[in-house]
Amino acid sequence: MAKLNFDTRGYAFKAGLDVLREGYASASKALASDVERVKAKAAAYEASDEFIGDRDDDGNILWEQGRVLSMQQETTEEALMALRRAYVLVLYHHWERAIRAYTDSGGSADHEKLVKRATAKGLPIDTRLGVVRDLANALKHGKGGALQQSWPDVLTFRARLHEPRDWYEAIKPEDAHVVEVFEIIAQSGPRAWPQSNPSPLSLAES
Repeated sequence: MAKLNFDTRGYAFKAGLDVLREGYASASKALASDVERVKAKAAAYEASDEFIGDRDDDGNILWEQGRVLSMQQETTEEALMALRRAYVLVLYHHWERAIRAYTDSGGSADHEKLVKRATAKGLPIDTRLGVVRDLANALKHGKGGALQQSWPDVLTFRARLHEPRDWYEAIKPEDAHVVEVFEIIAQSGPRAWPQSNPSPLSLAES
């Protein structure tokens, strides 16, 4: 009887990523739609001659619809950015937990040890995984010097050149960056069918 080469840990790793991918797609699409909706309302209001708001007895504006819409857009954009940052952290933690379990590593094993142990067990590790580590560390610990070198595209323009006071706010990943993180993590863990695993060498050459 042929041996069934199936790894339940690989299945769990992929299944977890699939759930995260679906959740991110749904939430980001909803927030992006809200941003565009508020932008359209703001543009329509600006193009009209109508004033919507309130003034005090001296004629000073207490509130005005254009400003309200601007605040709504800013808040929704901040929520979308927070979602992207949060998913980067969740994805990296998903990888860490899976590799710790797969290699029987305790909580003291750092990124480099996990990569070395995973490679020793024949798991593929995407050559860009260290970049994801830099991004996650900058978000968690507020130290982004390594990120400036490894992935400056996720930073605001000023942060690419100068160290900001707040690294968390300086990190502005686009949707494409989060999608890339998904791809890197997916290429850096166990597979349900290990024989289909690409080797680390083939990943480096691709």
